[in-house]
Amino acid sequence: MKFQKKIIIVYMLFSIVVTVIFGSVYYALNVRQYKEREYTNISTVSNVKLQQMESLLSGMEGVITYFLSDVDILDALQEFAVLDADTYEEMYFHDASAAIRTKLSTYYLMDEYYRAIVFNENNNVISNTNYTGMAPAINASYENYPWKDKVSNKGGKDVLIGLHEDDWGNKKKPYVISVVKEIQGMQMGYIEIQQSKEHLDQMFADQEENITYLFVTKEGELLYSADEGVEVDGYLEQMEGDIQGVREIKNEAGQKVLCLKQESKTQDMILLTIANVNIGKSAAKASLPVSILLLVGLLGLSLGYVYLTSRQLTRPIRQLQRFMETTHLDNIEAEIPEKISNDEIESLYVAYKDVLERLNESMLKEKRMSLLQLQAQFDLLQAQVNPHFIYNVLNVISNRGVLSDDEVICDICKELAEMLRYATNTKDKYATVHDEIEYMESYLKLLKYRYDYKLSYEIDVDQGIQDRILPKIVLQQIVENAAVHGYRQSAEVIEISVTGHLGEHEWYIRVHDNGSGISKERLLGIMDSIESVRNKLTYDRSNVELEIGGMGLVNIYARLYMLYTESLIFKIESEELGGTDVIIGVKECGTDV
Repeated sequence: MKFQKKIIIVYMLFSIVVTVIFGSVYYALNVRQYKEREYTNISTVSNVKLQQMESLLSGMEGVITYFLSDVDILDALQEFAVLDADTYEEMYFHDASAAIRTKLSTYYLMDEYYRAIVFNENNNVISNTNYTGMAPAINASYENYPWKDKVSNKGGKDVLIGLHEDDWGNKKKPYVISVVKEIQGMQMGYIEIQQSKEHLDQMFADQEENITYLFVTKEGELLYSADEGVEVDGYLEQMEGDIQGVREIKNEAGQKVLCLKQESKTQDMILLTIANVNIGKSAAKASLPVSILLLVGLLGLSLGYVYLTSRQLTRPIRQLQRFMETTHLDNIEAEIPEKISNDEIESLYVAYKDVLERLNESMLKEKRMSLLQLQAQFDLLQAQVNPHFIYNVLNVISNRGVLSDDEVICDICKELAEMLRYATNTKDKYATVHDEIEYMESYLKLLKYRYDYKLSYEIDVDQGIQDRILPKIVLQQIVENAAVHGYRQSAEVIEISVTGHLGEHEWYIRVHDNGSGISKERLLGIMDSIESVRNKLTYDRSNVELEIGGMGLVNIYARLYMLYTESLIFKIESEELGGTDVIIGVKECGTDV
């Protein structure tokens, strides 16, 4: 495929990607704005409807309070509670009944609410709706009243009764909601204020036909809905918990809707405001045409631009291509024969020349590295030859010891051979604590042959740290340092103890000797060297490995630090007359020790 066609295809794909990204961003912003508008609208109307219902219920509770605040009415209620009338007319025209009926039949109660009614355990009923069509049933039974248990023994608290058929209707039984209160004292009965669903439907009628209001008690019972058959359990389950703001849920038909849950601060109820709107589809209808138009426009402009500019870009690229195809090792320093008319391509040519120069330098370096690698391989082979020679010599000495019936010589050769085999194994740089202890113990046994009773040692290391990792020949170096430097000018018995413990957040090994100790000046010098090595290891590890050398405490610290870095525990505790302790260990779980 020609370069010009490639440019056209690449830029076309680029334009498609940019357009898709731009369209996605536009779509996301449009959806966000649409959601904000819908959320604000739902929140606003929900607040209004919640306040309307709170006002209605507060008014019904206020009517009950107003009714029971009258002393004469309370006296009448006491008489009414014990009234045992033989006929309904006798009960109806009794003085106590007349007083209660007069209070209930005020214009405000008659106009604002569907029914106000008082009843008691003697099945005495007084209502403010005794006219035709709304007269209460005179044979209502207190014992069979459906919500009696909800109201009784509530300490006179106002109780909300959700949407239900009017229990007192004689001919008409419309759906109503009620506020009921048990009148306290002397079993004076109950007072109920009703409001009809028809009135509520008018009050909560909304121009937004796609919004539904579900008023629910905090116990989960439906208080009011325009559709009395709605199932509220599914909505409550999806809106369970302390949910703030509008949330997208599914309605009874499985369609996505928006729902806002609000709890009343003054009444025992919750309002679920449900908006039957699919934000994703609405936003897509608004943004998709514009996105397509942007896509077509950008593609058209891009193709026209690419076609015009690709013709100018092709010529200098071909120049460079011909130059690159004719470049060989023998003409690597040649210059391009033609003047490149494009600054960017000329920069590419300059970069190509730089690559050729670096390639030439790399080839020279590779030759030098090959020589160094050959030398390293030779040194490694030489290092493997020397231990084998020493093993052979030790075997000769051991055989001579057997011939001379000297088991000590055999034991010395055995221990030394084990040490050489461990130390000259170049395959592994690291070993377990268990292997290190065995190697160190072989060294101590050899020292014992030399010093006899003047040397005593003790090794006590927890099993829990036997499988921890250390650089090879660390413990033996510390012990050797203690034996060689700690007793130079001392005739005392050499006592060396090696202990290891596993703590809650760390493990450590302590090597103690009873030697002459380290002077303060020498100890400061060692710590300064350790700090210097630590700083170098942090910034230039490879150079430090070449510079440290030796087998002293600084070398031990460096090898441990390269393995464990900041988790390393390394302490030197010494007094000039009290011996020396070298402590190495590792912090685990990121704790400070």
